[in-house]
Amino acid sequence: MTTPSLPWLAANPRARHPSSGHNLPFGRDQQFVVNPNGVPELLEELGQCPAHKVTPLHALPALAGRLGVGEIRVKDESQRFGFGAFKALGGVLAVYSVLSSAVGDAYHSSTTFAALMKREHPEITSGYVFTTASSGNHGRSVAAGAKLFGNRCVIFLPKFTSADKEAAIRARGAEVIRVDGDYDTAVAECRRQAEANRWTIISDTSWEGYEQIPRSVMRGYTVLVEEIIQQWPPGPTHVFVQAGVGGLAAAVFGYLWARYEPRPVFIVVEPESADCWFQSNLLGKPALASGNADTVMGGLACREISPVTWPVIGLGADWFMTIAEDQVVPTRRLFAGPLKSDPAITSGPSGCAGLAGLMRVCADQTAFKALGLGASSRVLLINSEGDLGEPLA
Repeated sequence: MTTPSLPWLAANPRARHPSSGHNLPFGRDQQFVVNPNGVPELLEELGQCPAHKVTPLHALPALAGRLGVGEIRVKDESQRFGFGAFKALGGVLAVYSVLSSAVGDAYHSSTTFAALMKREHPEITSGYVFTTASSGNHGRSVAAGAKLFGNRCVIFLPKFTSADKEAAIRARGAEVIRVDGDYDTAVAECRRQAEANRWTIISDTSWEGYEQIPRSVMRGYTVLVEEIIQQWPPGPTHVFVQAGVGGLAAAVFGYLWARYEPRPVFIVVEPESADCWFQSNLLGKPALASGNADTVMGGLACREISPVTWPVIGLGADWFMTIAEDQVVPTRRLFAGPLKSDPAITSGPSGCAGLAGLMRVCADQTAFKALGLGASSRVLLINSEGDLGEPLA
């Protein structure tokens, strides 16, 4: 693997990819983060929810031809649950996991998604109060999960979260507490109040002693990857995924790593000011972002990684890259007004980040060759959110 001398692109020296003749196996450390077992059954069980339907995997042949790759497929999570973002899967299924585990512990028997939606076992489940810190989308998902199963919910929002996203959270029955600070400040306040009030945190980021629920959140995200596998039998050769704390990237990379041999090439995409994964890769361990995470890509505005995801992303991602703020609007416009007969896709600032990364790589021949892209490449992108009230300005 040739390493180009580019300030925005870095190879992972810990990753050993099959193309180099070496393959880091999907081992116990990786399976602890993303357990691939039972995900098809989880997808089937999710079908019990009336709001659930499989989201589309769009092909963009005209754009693929323009960029010099064989195929581009976009998993369109803007249509998830009528919710507008992939995070609907994580929060809803993590709330379900907590409640179903509580019933199982009490009665030594399993329950179902449908049974909990019908409010069975209220003597066990009704006392739970769920909470999280969020820039918007994850909070809506936790709120939706709590509402679905009849529980109280409190969401902590950082200062920059839009009024539209706050309104969407309140519309799902949750209480909202605004924090005068950034995402990490909101996380700290959520943890403080949850401990004082004995609330259950459903966080998509981990910390020391808190890993099980973030893993449940990521397990929810693997549902969309199982859908991709069923929708696209050949599967991708290259996967560009945007990363905030790392939950989506770990779920996508981990599940594909477990299911494919050889596995695809994995590329992490981040904003320049919120490059905590890029910096962690350079240091070889979790590190802070080089900037203050002041980015229009609100879902990626994170200064720290989720440590539990390191065995998948830190050891398994092949490349880490950043994108500039001025790439966001043109990329959203390209999704919305595509080439020729390619389908139009509604994307938010964070949702288009994977495509922005691909565009940046394809505009630089050194990077293009280093990543092994070409006419036979099949590229997977995740449109992680719709516009969600964000104007296309």
